[in-house]
Amino acid sequence: MKRWTALVLVSVLLLVSLAASASSTSIFGTRFKLGTDIQFQVQDETVWWWGCCSCTPTQVLGWRVTTSAGVVVHSVVHDAAVPAATWVGKWSQTDANGQAVAAGQYMLYVDTSAGTLSRCFSLYNPCGCSTCYWGCWTCECQEVPSISECACRTSLTFVETCTSGCFPFFGWFGCSCGCSSCSSCAGHP
Repeated sequence: MKRWTALVLVSVLLLVSLAASASSTSIFGTRFKLGTDIQFQVQDETVWWWGCCSCTPTQVLGWRVTTSAGVVVHSVVHDAAVPAATWVGKWSQTDANGQAVAAGQYMLYVDTSAGTLSRCFSLYNPCGCSTCYWGCWTCECQEVPSISECACRTSLTFVETCTSGCFPFFGWFGCSCGCSSCSSCAGHP
Protein backbone atom coordinates (compact mmCIF):
# COMPACT_ATOMS: atom_id res chain seq x y z
CA MET A 1 0.00 0.00 0.00
CA LYS A 2 2.86 2.39 0.81
CA ARG A 3 4.39 1.74 -2.62
CA TRP A 4 1.15 2.78 -4.39
CA THR A 5 0.84 5.89 -2.24
CA ALA A 6 4.40 6.91 -3.08
CA LEU A 7 3.83 6.21 -6.79
CA VAL A 8 0.66 8.31 -6.83
CA LEU A 9 2.41 11.15 -4.98
CA VAL A 10 5.36 11.14 -7.39
CA SER A 11 2.97 11.07 -10.37
CA VAL A 12 1.00 14.02 -9.06
CA LEU A 13 4.17 16.02 -8.41
CA LEU A 14 5.42 15.27 -11.93
CA LEU A 15 2.12 16.36 -13.50
CA VAL A 16 2.05 19.57 -11.43
CA SER A 17 5.61 20.45 -12.44
CA LEU A 18 4.82 19.82 -16.10
CA ALA A 19 1.67 21.93 -15.87
CA ALA A 20 3.66 24.78 -14.35
CA SER A 21 6.04 24.73 -17.29
CA ALA A 22 3.31 24.24 -19.88
CA SER A 23 3.14 27.83 -21.06
CA SER A 24 4.90 28.90 -24.23
CA THR A 25 7.97 26.97 -23.19
CA SER A 26 7.36 23.33 -23.99
CA ILE A 27 9.36 20.24 -23.19
CA PHE A 28 10.71 20.45 -26.75
CA GLY A 29 11.59 24.16 -26.80
CA THR A 30 9.91 27.54 -26.92
CA ARG A 31 7.17 27.68 -29.57
CA PHE A 32 4.60 30.27 -30.55
CA LYS A 33 1.69 30.13 -32.98
CA LEU A 34 2.00 32.27 -36.10
CA GLY A 35 0.21 35.58 -35.73
CA THR A 36 0.33 35.83 -31.94
CA ASP A 37 2.17 38.62 -30.14
CA ILE A 38 5.33 37.51 -28.36
CA GLN A 39 6.19 39.30 -25.13
CA PHE A 40 9.49 39.10 -23.29
CA GLN A 41 11.25 40.75 -20.39
CA VAL A 42 14.58 41.04 -18.65
CA GLN A 43 14.64 40.05 -14.98
CA ASP A 44 17.25 40.82 -12.33
CA GLU A 45 17.75 38.63 -9.30
CA THR A 46 20.25 38.13 -6.52
CA VAL A 47 21.52 34.55 -6.57
CA TRP A 48 22.42 34.41 -2.88
CA TRP A 49 21.54 36.72 -0.01
CA TRP A 50 24.98 37.17 1.54
CA GLY A 51 26.46 38.29 -1.80
CA CYS A 52 29.89 39.78 -2.13
CA CYS A 53 28.65 42.72 -4.15
CA SER A 54 25.59 44.87 -4.73
CA CYS A 55 23.58 44.37 -7.92
CA THR A 56 23.09 47.29 -10.28
CA PRO A 57 19.64 47.36 -11.91
CA THR A 58 19.86 46.35 -15.57
CA GLN A 59 19.01 48.80 -18.35
CA VAL A 60 17.55 47.69 -21.70
CA LEU A 61 19.17 49.35 -24.73
CA GLY A 62 17.29 47.64 -27.57
CA TRP A 63 16.37 44.29 -29.11
CA ARG A 64 16.21 42.42 -32.40
CA VAL A 65 14.86 39.23 -33.93
CA THR A 66 16.88 37.27 -36.50
CA THR A 67 16.25 34.19 -38.59
CA SER A 68 18.19 31.05 -37.75
CA ALA A 69 20.62 32.12 -40.52
CA GLY A 70 21.31 35.41 -38.68
CA VAL A 71 19.32 37.76 -40.94
CA VAL A 72 17.74 40.59 -38.91
CA VAL A 73 13.96 40.67 -39.49
CA HIS A 74 12.98 43.22 -36.82
CA SER A 75 15.03 45.64 -34.72
CA VAL A 76 14.29 48.22 -32.03
CA VAL A 77 16.86 50.64 -30.55
CA HIS A 78 15.72 52.74 -27.59
CA ASP A 79 16.58 56.46 -27.61
CA ALA A 80 17.49 56.18 -23.93
CA ALA A 81 18.15 53.17 -21.72
CA VAL A 82 14.99 51.75 -20.13
CA PRO A 83 15.01 50.13 -16.66
CA ALA A 84 14.48 46.38 -17.04
CA ALA A 85 12.18 46.38 -14.00
CA THR A 86 9.55 48.38 -15.95
CA TRP A 87 10.19 47.11 -19.49
CA VAL A 88 8.31 44.45 -21.46
CA GLY A 89 9.20 43.89 -25.12
CA LYS A 90 6.56 42.91 -27.64
CA TRP A 91 6.97 41.54 -31.16
CA SER A 92 3.95 41.11 -33.43
CA GLN A 93 5.80 38.64 -35.73
CA THR A 94 6.35 41.18 -38.49
CA ASP A 95 9.50 42.19 -40.34
CA ALA A 96 10.88 45.72 -40.70
CA ASN A 97 8.35 46.39 -43.49
CA GLY A 98 5.35 45.28 -41.41
CA GLN A 99 4.95 41.99 -43.31
CA ALA A 100 4.17 38.77 -41.40
CA VAL A 101 7.12 36.42 -41.01
CA ALA A 102 7.02 32.73 -41.92
CA ALA A 103 7.06 29.68 -39.65
CA GLY A 104 10.53 28.55 -38.61
CA GLN A 105 13.28 29.16 -36.07
CA TYR A 106 14.25 32.62 -34.85
CA MET A 107 16.59 34.21 -32.30
CA LEU A 108 15.64 37.02 -29.97
CA TYR A 109 18.53 39.27 -28.84
CA VAL A 110 18.11 41.90 -26.12
CA ASP A 111 20.97 44.35 -25.60
CA THR A 112 21.30 45.34 -21.94
CA SER A 113 23.77 47.10 -19.69
CA ALA A 114 24.77 43.63 -18.41
CA GLY A 115 25.45 42.30 -21.95
CA THR A 116 23.47 40.76 -24.79
CA LEU A 117 20.93 38.09 -23.85
CA SER A 118 19.46 35.72 -26.44
CA ARG A 119 16.75 33.08 -26.70
CA CYS A 120 15.93 30.66 -29.51
CA PHE A 121 12.28 30.09 -30.39
CA SER A 122 10.12 28.63 -33.14
CA LEU A 123 7.01 29.90 -34.88
CA TYR A 124 4.56 27.26 -36.05
CA ASN A 125 1.40 27.21 -38.11
CA PRO A 126 -1.48 25.99 -35.90
CA CYS A 127 -3.14 24.49 -38.97
CA GLY A 128 -0.12 22.28 -39.65
CA CYS A 129 0.00 23.53 -43.23
CA SER A 130 3.66 24.54 -43.25
CA THR A 131 6.59 22.38 -44.27
CA CYS A 132 8.19 22.80 -40.83
CA TYR A 133 7.92 19.57 -38.86
CA TRP A 134 10.71 18.51 -36.48
CA GLY A 135 12.50 21.85 -36.93
CA CYS A 136 9.56 23.53 -35.21
CA TRP A 137 9.95 21.33 -32.15
CA THR A 138 13.63 21.80 -31.41
CA CYS A 139 16.05 24.69 -31.43
CA GLU A 140 19.60 24.09 -32.52
CA CYS A 141 21.10 27.45 -31.69
CA GLN A 142 23.45 28.87 -29.10
CA GLU A 143 21.51 31.04 -26.70
CA VAL A 144 22.52 33.15 -23.71
CA PRO A 145 19.37 33.22 -21.56
CA SER A 146 21.15 34.68 -18.51
CA ILE A 147 24.31 36.49 -17.47
CA SER A 148 25.70 36.14 -13.95
CA GLU A 149 28.27 38.23 -12.16
CA CYS A 150 29.07 37.71 -8.49
CA ALA A 151 25.65 37.40 -6.78
CA CYS A 152 23.69 39.04 -9.62
CA ARG A 153 21.84 37.29 -12.44
CA THR A 154 20.13 38.96 -15.41
CA SER A 155 17.78 36.70 -17.40
CA LEU A 156 15.70 36.96 -20.57
CA THR A 157 12.31 35.29 -20.29
CA PHE A 158 9.21 35.00 -22.44
CA VAL A 159 6.02 36.33 -20.88
CA GLU A 160 3.02 34.05 -21.06
CA THR A 161 0.10 36.00 -22.49
CA CYS A 162 -2.56 33.28 -22.08
CA THR A 163 -5.44 34.48 -19.95
CA SER A 164 -7.66 31.56 -20.88
CA GLY A 165 -7.24 28.31 -22.68
CA CYS A 166 -7.67 24.58 -22.46
CA PHE A 167 -6.70 22.20 -19.72
CA PRO A 168 -3.05 23.10 -18.99
CA PHE A 169 -1.61 19.70 -19.92
CA PHE A 170 -2.52 20.32 -23.56
CA GLY A 171 0.02 23.15 -23.54
CA TRP A 172 3.02 20.79 -23.24
CA PHE A 173 3.77 21.27 -26.92
CA GLY A 174 3.40 25.04 -26.85
CA CYS A 175 0.94 27.59 -25.62
CA SER A 176 -2.63 26.51 -26.22
CA CYS A 177 -4.26 29.94 -25.87
CA GLY A 178 -7.88 29.98 -26.94
CA CYS A 179 -7.78 26.39 -28.18
CA SER A 180 -9.03 27.50 -31.57
CA SER A 181 -8.93 24.98 -34.35
CA CYS A 182 -8.39 25.60 -38.04
CA SER A 183 -10.90 24.39 -40.58
CA SER A 184 -8.66 25.17 -43.53
CA CYS A 185 -5.23 26.53 -44.36
CA ALA A 186 -6.59 29.63 -46.09
CA GLY A 187 -4.83 32.75 -44.90
CA HIS A 188 -2.07 30.88 -43.10
CA PRO A 189 1.49 30.93 -44.45
